[in-house]
Amino acid sequence: MAGFQLQPVKADLDIALYGPYGYYISSPIIPRPWPDQFETFFPNNDKMLTNISTGICNLTLNDYRAAFHAPHGSIKARKMLSICNRHEACIYGQLVPSIALNYQGASIFLGLAPYILSTLGPTVAELSVLSVHRPFLSFLISLGAPVSTPTRVFDFDDPRDLLRGKTRNLVIDRIDGRAAGLISAVQYVLAAVAATNVITTMIAVGRNTTLAWACTTQFAPLLWAVLAPFVAVVAMAGTLMIKWTHLSDERRYHETSSSAKRLTGLSYFHRMSSPILRSLKHMMRSEVTICANRDDRAFCHSKEKQTRIPKIAVFLHIAAGCMSFVLFLFGTAVFSALQLVTFIDAFARIIARLIASSVICRLILIFELAGLRGAGP
Repeated sequence: MAGFQLQPVKADLDIALYGPYGYYISSPIIPRPWPDQFETFFPNNDKMLTNISTGICNLTLNDYRAAFHAPHGSIKARKMLSICNRHEACIYGQLVPSIALNYQGASIFLGLAPYILSTLGPTVAELSVLSVHRPFLSFLISLGAPVSTPTRVFDFDDPRDLLRGKTRNLVIDRIDGRAAGLISAVQYVLAAVAATNVITTMIAVGRNTTLAWACTTQFAPLLWAVLAPFVAVVAMAGTLMIKWTHLSDERRYHETSSSAKRLTGLSYFHRMSSPILRSLKHMMRSEVTICANRDDRAFCHSKEKQTRIPKIAVFLHIAAGCMSFVLFLFGTAVFSALQLVTFIDAFARIIARLIASSVICRLILIFELAGLRGAGP
């Protein structure tokens, strides 16, 4: 059965009403698409949409291509948004009602994607705790699971509460031998695969679909994905400040004195370079060490009543929660406005892939938090 119906009378009327001289001129700040749009679609209806686009809607397609290749800022280029909307409307005008309803159902389902992914994503507090100990792994996880579990806006969740008080939580003690190194390597590989999967999926979404409220804006899905690590950075800064409050002045002084004694007999160059090299080595060694084998996590297990949490740390955690909420809204606005995608493509080629990445990242995060709850070295 044909997936579209030719309507020559309606198409002729559209050409008369919305021809090349009927396009409005948009603002020069309206973003231009990176690659040419309407060249590829998701596989389920690619042939049908291509036939419509290059067939009865070829007038608006040719106008779009001319505007796409026009010099940036020219009058013809500034008509691109209007032409894109008109071409998209022409394609939808040729669809039979069942296909059009399929697209509408896919848009509704895609609009729920951020909520679905939030049930699998990390909380801001969980991400901040891991960021303090293994920042690069946390960066990959925030890319692979771009939606954080939402919390109440303007509420502060103490990250130390994650690691105690709940006997039902998984606990992992120290892992000796080569197994620890192998586990760490596997974590990086899986997290990198999950992050790459999300990025490539968002690039495909931007190329094969259009946005109802911004037809020429292809980068919105990718932008939504790459903004997630900024939430982790802000939350990590807050948790670092909480950690620093647990370092006594005596310990800091002792560490400073010991370092000074070790550097006394060195040359000026070595006195300057040695701390930097040691810091780099320590950062690299700390990054690849699984949390179950760490010895720098005492602040996670000590929570005296008199311990004062810096106000800036509370502010940063609240700010990270607000950023996560805004990112959630932005993702909902983007996914619910995706056009020219069927329900099957929406599930199999977008949401299912994002769910797979989120599950992988969730398992890595659970393992690392369980290691912080263990006895340690």
